[in-house]
Amino acid sequence: MSGVLRVVGAVAGIVAMVPSPIQPIAAAVAVAANIGGALLAKKPAPVATGSVNKTTIGANQPRPYIIGETYYAGNRRHWTGYGGKVGGVENPYLLMVDVYSGAGPVEGLVARYLDYVELTMSSNAATGYAAAHLYSYDQLGHTPEPAALAVHWTTAPGWGADYKLSSYAAISWCLRFDEDAKIFSAGVPATGAVWRGVKAYDPRKDSTYPGGVGSHRWADPSDKVAFAAAKATWEWTRCPGLHGLRYALGTWERDETRTDDPYLKTFGIGIPMDGIRVADFVALANVCDANGWHVDGTIFEPGSRNENLNNILAAGGAERCWVGGRLALKLSAPRVAVDTITEDDLATDDVEVGAMQGWEQRINTLTPKFRSAAHKWEYVPTKPVQVATFLAEDGEEKGDERQYNLVQSADQVAQLAAYELWDARELGEIVITCKPRLRRYGPGDLVIVDLPDDGLPATPCVILRRTLDPATMTVQFVLIGETAAKHAFALSQTGTVPPTPALGGTQAYDDAVPQPVAALTETVAAQAELIEAQQQTLTEQATLVAAQAVTIEAVSGRVKKLEEADQ
Repeated sequence: MSGVLRVVGAVAGIVAMVPSPIQPIAAAVAVAANIGGALLAKKPAPVATGSVNKTTIGANQPRPYIIGETYYAGNRRHWTGYGGKVGGVENPYLLMVDVYSGAGPVEGLVARYLDYVELTMSSNAATGYAAAHLYSYDQLGHTPEPAALAVHWTTAPGWGADYKLSSYAAISWCLRFDEDAKIFSAGVPATGAVWRGVKAYDPRKDSTYPGGVGSHRWADPSDKVAFAAAKATWEWTRCPGLHGLRYALGTWERDETRTDDPYLKTFGIGIPMDGIRVADFVALANVCDANGWHVDGTIFEPGSRNENLNNILAAGGAERCWVGGRLALKLSAPRVAVDTITEDDLATDDVEVGAMQGWEQRINTLTPKFRSAAHKWEYVPTKPVQVATFLAEDGEEKGDERQYNLVQSADQVAQLAAYELWDARELGEIVITCKPRLRRYGPGDLVIVDLPDDGLPATPCVILRRTLDPATMTVQFVLIGETAAKHAFALSQTGTVPPTPALGGTQAYDDAVPQPVAALTETVAAQAELIEAQQQTLTEQATLVAAQAVTIEAVSGRVKKLEEADQ
């Protein structure tokens, strides 16, 4: 068996072993009670809050939330120059305070960056090029933080002990003016940092969850004691399945020193645990771990929670749906069929089979984009992913571009794009009405449709939507075909990225700036000689102009006498 097929087999086994998502669990009243929802929601759009590699400045900025391990330039909360004199220059010190993520405490700070190049540090002091001119302090966002971020030089205006920024991962940047005009001569550098972000609950590590082993716990935030204990068990992760579950459950915070205070939702959706088909998120976590898929990036609120959840799930090739009023998932992975639908299961003879999806959806080439650390954390495209069979069928290239907002791997976006190409070519939609026996199944479940008379002999299909008829207890399914071969094709894809630009960093930018004091010192003699020569030339020109004026005056006198003689 090839390496790809071994991976596919492993994924199929993992999905088969997770607890069944068909177990009856009471849906919460707070969750929308619709029976089914559209599975093929629109693809996640690019994040609308601006580029994460540029520091934002302003009042009431959206709150950032770091997932996985990623770079973010931060939201600037304070910026002031202050101090006495250095080299005759007033206000030689600069304090900048940047916020990087709410929902703390985060896992930790990985590295600081100046102009997208990692800054070497010894404790809180910069070493190397910026030594003695830059100091920096950080916090993880505890609730509450024990103290405000430190300032290296004296006391900065507008900053003090009351500015703790609790719940926020943040950094204070303390810069000093260089009287020799060598350090930061190109201006204040672009600052940023790579962080490991928020922690998440993992049901697989929870011994109270069916099949789980470990100390992880979840508790309802209304139970203040239990929830405080549960939060302490969570761990940092880059798994899309776990972060999707974490965002759906929501972030709940309080001042932990005030144990009588209730927990309040500060980020995410806030669906109760019994309003989520948790087994689907566990299955997604297993698939992502097997495939090596990660979710890394920054999302924001206020903003579309729907788009945030879609972006997280897209990193794992999953789409959300609703089953029995509970949040569920459709996965891009091999799975085990839960049942077989035959002629005996049909409640009516009406079977609608769509030959294929619409022409516009059937693309054969897709160019995925991901966030690249080697390209200043910008979104860059990989080589296009193309299915040769589809290209031959269409007779022309039909391409599109897809940006995966929370993915930082070229191979991962290539594999996700391949799945998307295949999904657009699946058979369907197929509409059938079944007897009450099958009403337990819903969107995301794989079934075998064995209806030879309708052109569907033992055809694997995924349920997209279902509609229950309470009068007859029958259920109508809308399904789409599922091609088993697509998994091996998708997981064999690799991404090729554009050439990496050279990043010189702050020192290179400063070296490119002319050093005016040194230049004038070295050339002052030449400058003086040039000025003296120019002064001599001006004197000679002034003498010449005076002589010409005398000549003109004499000529004018003779002309006047001639004019008088003619009269």
